[in-house]
Amino acid sequence: MRIAIPVTNGTVSASLALCKGFEFFEDDHGRVTRRFFIEHTGMSTADAITLLEQYGIDALICGPISEAEQREAALAGLMVFPGAVCSAEEAVGKFLSGAVARDPANTCNACGHNATCSIYAAGGTCS
Repeated sequence: MRIAIPVTNGTVSASLALCKGFEFFEDDHGRVTRRFFIEHTGMSTADAITLLEQYGIDALICGPISEAEQREAALAGLMVFPGAVCSAEEAVGKFLSGAVARDPANTCNACGHNATCSIYAAGGTCS
């Protein structure tokens, strides 16, 4: 699975359009096998989505992005996990460990629940 996380100043960003770049993670059965950073030079959510599509991203872990950005990412075929408020390392660690909480605003099958879920743990943070 390929996972992308928008980051600004070392933390998960609350905007795809305004983030400084994306941390990309490749996972193999819950273990990160590759990690790299790509600067985001675009000015819009569409630019960010295009960048993510170029890298074949499956899941997008992000901060509390707007419903419009969530919808745009979902329409591009990305599983969206909003609400992370922490570092990219913490967010991907929570995601890969299966620490997800139900969220009716996000539909996916990534966690195996075949229902609705989100990356953020109780309290809305990654801690």
